[in-house]
Amino acid sequence: MLKGNAYKRNNRSDIMDKDFKGTKEEYVKFRKKRNEANRRYYAKPEVKIRKKKYKREYDNKNKEKISEYGYKRRARPETKERIRKWREENKEHLIEKGKEWRENNREYKRKSDREYGKRVRADPIFHKRLLKKQEEMRRNYPERIKEYNKKYHNSEKGKLKYTKHNHLRLSKKYGNEFNLNQEEIKEIFERDKVCVYCGSDNNLELDHIIPISKEGKSIFKNFVVACRSCNPSKSNKDVYVWCKLQGIEVPKIVKELLSIKD
Repeated sequence: MLKGNAYKRNNRSDIMDKDFKGTKEEYVKFRKKRNEANRRYYAKPEVKIRKKKYKREYDNKNKEKISEYGYKRRARPETKERIRKWREENKEHLIEKGKEWRENNREYKRKSDREYGKRVRADPIFHKRLLKKQEEMRRNYPERIKEYNKKYHNSEKGKLKYTKHNHLRLSKKYGNEFNLNQEEIKEIFERDKVCVYCGSDNNLELDHIIPISKEGKSIFKNFVVACRSCNPSKSNKDVYVWCKLQGIEVPKIVKELLSIKD
């Protein structure tokens, strides 16, 4: 008697694999016949709908279980090695497919990234995994991360994001409300384009004309664009005094903004 792990099907023969009696050739014919019957059965539209419905209900009820199983399966050494080997052999194909998919699904990607970020921050297990993954990336690829950060910080999106982040931090430190939104920050960068003091176009950031420490406000008319050299050099000095020390004229845009009354 041949034995197997297959289970009884509710719509065909009542004979299970483990109960089959006969030669090996007869068993092969039996399995071929049953497999063909299975394919015909699962190809029916009503069966497909019922199967999808069951799978959807099962997935919703067992999200944590499925997620945990998937993580454990991907964490196996043999699985990691197989994935790594396949990725190395198909690196160009993956890069091309990734670019193509992101181009065709920009809105979906943006939305899914936001939802994933919320889920990660809310779920301790996911958050712990993400932190561990980030730590491994920083340890294994320091040069690649450094190069990516440099490129991102100099991009338009990076400038806007980190400028807002840094000034929000300063506002909390000095108890000064930061009243600029993303569009206004973008408008300031588009208006000045380069450092108003030296004309450099590298490492640009927002500079308070009247420093926060001297009761300067974080509002649109108190900001100009400065480079990462001029901004810390000016620090909390009066703009007229600092320009005189540097041997440069006070920029025209600075004078115009200082002349605007509340």
